[in-house]
Amino acid sequence: MIQINDNQRILFIGDSITDVKFNRKFARSIGGSKVYCLQVAKALKKQRKGLKFFYKGIASNRTYHVYDRLTKDCINLKPDIIIMLIGVNDAWENYVPEQYPPLLRPMEPHLREVYRRISTELPNAKIITLLPFLISTIEEKQPFHDILNKYIEKIHDIAKGYADEIIALQPIFDKAEETTAPILLARDSVHPTNLGHKVIADAILLCLE
Repeated sequence: MIQINDNQRILFIGDSITDVKFNRKFARSIGGSKVYCLQVAKALKKQRKGLKFFYKGIASNRTYHVYDRLTKDCINLKPDIIIMLIGVNDAWENYVPEQYPPLLRPMEPHLREVYRRISTELPNAKIITLLPFLISTIEEKQPFHDILNKYIEKIHDIAKGYADEIIALQPIFDKAEETTAPILLARDSVHPTNLGHKVIADAILLCLE
């Protein structure tokens, strides 16, 4: 568990799943305007005064994008808690290379450097790593699991040397699908609906006190 104190600075960083503007812009199609980071912030504000939140999700980002903007969007903000979800686009780029440029900037070295810099330059910051996931709404996307699982394993192996908490979202969503239709969690298998975002938010809140 990670202790939350008054006046702490909490950063959410990642790709489109964390991108508040993206999710609001496409809310009609993906149904996910109540982004998990906003739900976490709303819940925490009820418990602690003076918390400051930063939302640094950017649609289509891969790990090297986070690496490139780490100084501006993380280090300079001096967060006390960093919640990071990145990697699904790295995996997708490998799954459908014909849609993207060649893999000139692979995930692993950039992710290792992201964690190294955080641990060196923000030694007191707590890190929560969220592992990517795929919801089974669209059958044609399910073969992507084979590639994604390899990336999830790589992210976990790197993160375990740095992160204070690692949240495996795939088994959490697999469990949710036992009682909830997948389309209610993510219409396109990737971007959560409001309910899907709540699943992520609830998992994060369980790590905070």
